[in-house]
This record gives sequence, C-alpha cells and structure tokens, in this order.
Amino acid sequence: MEYRIRLATDVPDLAVITDALQQADPAAIVDRDPRDGSLRATVWMDGEELRLALAQVGYPPIVVEQQASNCCGECSG
Repeated sequence: MEYRIRLATDVPDLAVITDALQQADPAAIVDRDPRDGSLRATVWMDGEELRLALAQVGYPPIVVEQQASNCCGECSG
C-alpha cells in the first residue's frame, strides 16, 4: 500500500525511517516529496501499524493518508 505521511518534524532522517519500516517489510520504500516535504511510503502494513512504527523511532506522524491503488495487476498473475 502507498501512503502519504506528514510528520511532526520538518527534517526527518530517511535512513532511520527506512530501516524501521524495513524491519516489518523488507521491501518497504520511503522517499520525500520535494514539492511539499511529505513522506511517501510503500509498505505492506496498515495505517495504524505504520503510525506506530514511525512513532517508535521518534517520528510521530500528524497525518497518515492511504493513497488510491495504482497497481496494474501484471506482477500478481
């Protein structure tokens, strides 16, 4: 699932966040949207699990918004 995340801090350490999310999902991908500074995360966890994982490493989110699926269906047969 893809999420857009607003954190309580403006300058997150993406390495720390990526490591934390990859503990739960080794394929997790995290980056920062240069337009508005929000995080974009693609992970196999629900919003509450994501919220808790971020808070545990010191980055409590203000908003965790699940994005609409953009899956083409090709990889799942």
